[in-house]
Amino acid sequence: MRTLLVALALTVSTGALAQAPAAAPSSPATAERGERWAWELDAYAGYGQIAWPMPDQTNMTWSNGGPAFALSVAFRGEHFTHPFVDVSYVPIYSSGQYVNTFTGGAKTTTFASNSSYALGLVVGPGFDIDWFRLRLGLGIFDTFVKTNVAGESNTITQLGIGFLVGASALLWQPDPFALGIEGRLVALQLPLTGIYQTMWSVGLTGRWDFARSK
Repeated sequence: MRTLLVALALTVSTGALAQAPAAAPSSPATAERGERWAWELDAYAGYGQIAWPMPDQTNMTWSNGGPAFALSVAFRGEHFTHPFVDVSYVPIYSSGQYVNTFTGGAKTTTFASNSSYALGLVVGPGFDIDWFRLRLGLGIFDTFVKTNVAGESNTITQLGIGFLVGASALLWQPDPFALGIEGRLVALQLPLTGIYQTMWSVGLTGRWDFARSK
């Protein structure tokens, strides 16, 4: 909780910097322009899966990751940093394998599948350098682990702290939009162990300035 409070304080301070008055204008043209700001809505879609620690795949018949999605809102001011809030769907891992079950002393081989993903709410600062963007975030993630054995399903959920690192290149910027590619790395606390597992994803990102100064 202390770590999350530190992240919130960092985000608030970043927002204060973004909205702080600009330095005194050096010319009449600059004075007329005034401070420039924008509220933006971002959308991200890609593919990803667990990077570490990778599950044992010895007896698996198939395994893969899944789609990754995120929506975020950010405020950009004169400062090159900006605060953001991000809501995301993080794919972790899906797999299937044949397992042995015992009913009444009799051994039966049946198929079992499992899937895991997380829903996250993250806040943090972002950094814009021309077309390159870096974001660092800290937040809460709800991890879901679903298993299905012989038609019987079971779901376990676990809340935990997670970290987000995102880097994007906004290669095409038709005003007031911007499009590009983005890579994400998310570290989630593994349920009940305190060990962190790391997921990667790569995909497309888009930005829309839905409100801004004239």
